[in-house]
Amino acid sequence: MRGVFFSLLTFLFPKYCIHCGRNDFFSELLGLCKPCTKLESMGKHRRNGPVPIPKPKDRFLFYEDSYSFQIRNDWLKELFLSLKFQNEKQIARFFCIGWKRLPKLWKEDPPDFFSLVPSKAKSGPRPYHAAWYLRNKLIQCQNLREDTSLRKISKDKQSEKPFEDRFFHAKKAFEFIKSDRIIEGLHVLLVDDIFTTGASLNEIARLYKLRGARKVTCVVFMLSGVIESNGCSSQG
Repeated sequence: MRGVFFSLLTFLFPKYCIHCGRNDFFSELLGLCKPCTKLESMGKHRRNGPVPIPKPKDRFLFYEDSYSFQIRNDWLKELFLSLKFQNEKQIARFFCIGWKRLPKLWKEDPPDFFSLVPSKAKSGPRPYHAAWYLRNKLIQCQNLREDTSLRKISKDKQSEKPFEDRFFHAKKAFEFIKSDRIIEGLHVLLVDDIFTTGASLNEIARLYKLRGARKVTCVVFMLSGVIESNGCSSQG
């Protein structure tokens, strides 16, 4: 029945590839057609699943590990903007290609719950969070519960801040709206869309550590900025 419903929606409201305008089964699921998906997934900047993000050496870190599905280039930047600001929801599936490899990263110490990093103050509901697809997989396939007590209280956008100002902004941008959650000694997974400076993730990790979290791991769609480690470099 579900397949028939999907076929009907596809017939009535076909979804075309964001990149080339072609329509096929892949464009319906991922927002990209099969040729564009294959071209992108085999690019040099693509990795075989989530890869570790090199740890910044210029600050004290409150998270233990961080991973990214992809490294940003101009093409991925365009796709990401379509996902986040033009409501091209299907692209969230594309950015999560390789999500099944996540459990291998924390096989010895799996997270107890996860939290989506809010990107705007709760002035009004968004149609969806950019990480909606990964969120659903963590709940349905990994049996992780979601902590929804984190809120962004600043109306300023982190992406519009200069490098140095991002760290000062992050210090006052987030808070918890609930205090009855017991997280003492637990492992927290933070899910965000993009890693540029890591300021927001590090500040949120600090807040969780203050509440008693034992460990914080971060997962993002895309690594931006300039990172050089073990022969891996990206210019964003």
